[in-house]
Amino acid sequence: MRKWRRYTVGQFSLGQLKGEAVAVWRENGKRRRFRLGVFTEQQGRAALDGFARQQDALAGRTAETVGDIWERYFADRAADGKKTDNLANHWKALGPRFALLSPDDVTADVCRDYAKTRRQAGKSQGTVWTELTQLRTALNWAVKRKILERPTFYVWVPLKPKSNKEPLTEAEALRLINACVMPHVRVFVILALTTGGRTQALLELTWDRVHFDTGIVDLKVPQMVDWLEKKVQKGRAVVYMNSFLRETLLSAKAGALTDHVIEWDGAPVGCIRKGFMAAVARAGLGPHVTPHLLRHTAASWMEEAGVPMSQISRFLGHQDEKTTRTIYAKPRPQFLAPAADVLDLSRARAQRKSAK
Repeated sequence: MRKWRRYTVGQFSLGQLKGEAVAVWRENGKRRRFRLGVFTEQQGRAALDGFARQQDALAGRTAETVGDIWERYFADRAADGKKTDNLANHWKALGPRFALLSPDDVTADVCRDYAKTRRQAGKSQGTVWTELTQLRTALNWAVKRKILERPTFYVWVPLKPKSNKEPLTEAEALRLINACVMPHVRVFVILALTTGGRTQALLELTWDRVHFDTGIVDLKVPQMVDWLEKKVQKGRAVVYMNSFLRETLLSAKAGALTDHVIEWDGAPVGCIRKGFMAAVARAGLGPHVTPHLLRHTAASWMEEAGVPMSQISRFLGHQDEKTTRTIYAKPRPQFLAPAADVLDLSRARAQRKSAK
């Protein structure tokens, strides 16, 4: 008789007694066994799961629901200083379907049905992918923290949507700049294209970190962070100021009313999106053009110009080149023209004709 693979649920292990599956555990120092009434390994595992849950209930222990786990996961993220706004929004969608389920009840079919329901409600592939991915992350967190004995769940996740971050062309970028009616939006767009900085870093940029004498723009902000938290500032860099940016900043500095480079009506700007999207519409560009796309555009332009990936990565404030290469630098198809020329058979035919 083939020996079954080791399988345990909490204090209970799966064993065999004359071919029948049994639950095995120790109680008060003594070895105990209970016949499960099934005779195959697969049936034995399922029967042991049910037996363990039954014993937990008899002992007065309440099993964790998905809702309980999410609540603990949310509290843990908050304790580490992580932003939890997105988690709260995800749970508004996930909660009604998953909150009262046991982790054992989270199956591929349940997740597929959830995805179909969300699609029928008009939600995008990316939204559903993000929600179910976050659910999987929370349950995996519970396994790592020993809240769950083992991963008895299966979170099915749809395919991740393809990125729509096609970089702007130079002509499109100039159209966008010319469409900026509000001066603070124009300064933002030029800053984003010439520094590759993140939106928040640019909105937080102050004049004391713009050094006209050395031509340096320092996007880094010294942070006093509680060392018990794991709050991390996303990549920011110290970048060189090109002539176009210098001209723009000198003009903005002449009329500055605050310490912030991006200002409006005598106050720093907290959110640029409304003014930015209005300029995008005036420029005739699509809704996929967001403030963050300008960072991708800057990275792509640099790669197309032959700038080494190590320099691009440092310019964007990344810790490694892999992030830059796989996420940010997306050169246009024309960038591959030299490679296509190598495969140009018409050129080879012409060379053979001329050699005759």
